[in-house]
Amino acid sequence: MRGKIKLKNFLNEARKSNYSFLLLCHHNADPDSLGSAIAFSRYLTSIGLKNRIGVAQSVSSYAKRLLHFAQVEKNPYILEDVVVIFDTSSLEQLEPVKVPEDKYIIVIDHHIEKENPIRADIKIVDSSRTSTAEIVWELLEYFDFYDEVSARVLLAGILTDTANFRYANSKTFKTVSKILKKFDIQMGEIYNLVVSVADENIDQAKRMAILKACQRMEIKKVGNYIIALSKVSAYESLACKVFLQLGADIAIVGSDKKGVRISARAKESLVKKGLHLGRLMEKVGPIIDGSGGGHSGAAGANGKRNLEEAVKFLVKEIEMFLKKLG
Repeated sequence: MRGKIKLKNFLNEARKSNYSFLLLCHHNADPDSLGSAIAFSRYLTSIGLKNRIGVAQSVSSYAKRLLHFAQVEKNPYILEDVVVIFDTSSLEQLEPVKVPEDKYIIVIDHHIEKENPIRADIKIVDSSRTSTAEIVWELLEYFDFYDEVSARVLLAGILTDTANFRYANSKTFKTVSKILKKFDIQMGEIYNLVVSVADENIDQAKRMAILKACQRMEIKKVGNYIIALSKVSAYESLACKVFLQLGADIAIVGSDKKGVRISARAKESLVKKGLHLGRLMEKVGPIIDGSGGGHSGAAGANGKRNLEEAVKFLVKEIEMFLKKLG
């Protein structure tokens, strides 16, 4: 893996110089981002390097149980010497956190940002991986650091970023196999670890958001396929999930409250036929003055303006894809 030798040498130097580290996750941090940060934090602590974990804005409902394993600060002010950014392809995903230009920056990610990549002194990016957690596990293997808590949170990241292994590849299963051979962990425990906290007691605000999304839903039919569109003030990804459960093949839900957010989901059958929502969201980024990306069947974008224009672009691109399918 490119960069891992450079990273190991830098960490050795950091110990001599007594550098401090901030491990930073994107807004609404998911188990992949947060789990990767927790595992890396435990390694840094084991070699005597002072560190803390920060997230931009919030932690997702699926990652909240991981907070039992580490203290996490929201919207941290950065005083540390080194900033390690996990699972984040652009600085817009870290707002309102500001990363000072004079900091030493390390990026560990499985996404590739082509338009406006984060400047980094060390960049460890592998787009062939289905999660950042896999990359972190490989780094910890290289550092000869094996820790059961780290293994658990990394499995949580792999599980959720592959949508319960639906988007996994051979490298994913190879990594999972290595972890399970090393530690006596039951995957059922990991599934329980990433059950959405909100699923157990859905609050009124979330229920209202989903009902409003359904009330505002617009349906477009392209051949035998159905695209569901809507606009809400929050819970865009959950609304997309509900639309697929209701029968849509593709769901796009946007919000323009406090900036622009767009979430999209597609059925696995379309992903197998070549649809890649993550690549479409990358193109949406410049339209909304922000950034976008994600997986084939689940992706999102965040920006500042032009929600309607971005949704029209997505619909047009998806319609072209569907028409080619016949």
